[in-house]
Amino acid sequence: MLSVKHTRAQGSRPSPLRKYYLHIVSDFKVYTDDRGVMLSDLATAFSCAVSTISNCMSCDTEEQDWRGWHVKIADDTGRTLVIVLFPPVQRKEMIDHHRLV
Repeated sequence: MLSVKHTRAQGSRPSPLRKYYLHIVSDFKVYTDDRGVMLSDLATAFSCAVSTISNCMSCDTEEQDWRGWHVKIADDTGRTLVIVLFPPVQRKEMIDHHRLV
C-alpha cells in the first residue's frame, strides 16, 4: 500500500496550499476536474482521492463494475503525481464482505 506522509519540523511554517486536480478515469470515460482543489500536500490529495472513490461507489445505484477505474491526481501543470485505483470489487461485494467480517 502506498504511504504518503508529511513531516514538518517543530516550529516551522505550514506548507503553502497547492492546487491539485482529481481526474476520474475509466477505460471508456474521463471526468476531468477543471476546477481543482487547494490542499496543503500530496498526502491530503491522496485522502481526497480515496474519499472520492468511496463516494462514487457508495452512491452507485446501478452496481457499476469499477474495475479499471482510477483517480489521477495532477498538479497545476497537468503532470500526474499519483494514480489511485478503485477497489477491484463491486459495492455489493464490499458490503457483503463487511457483513461476514
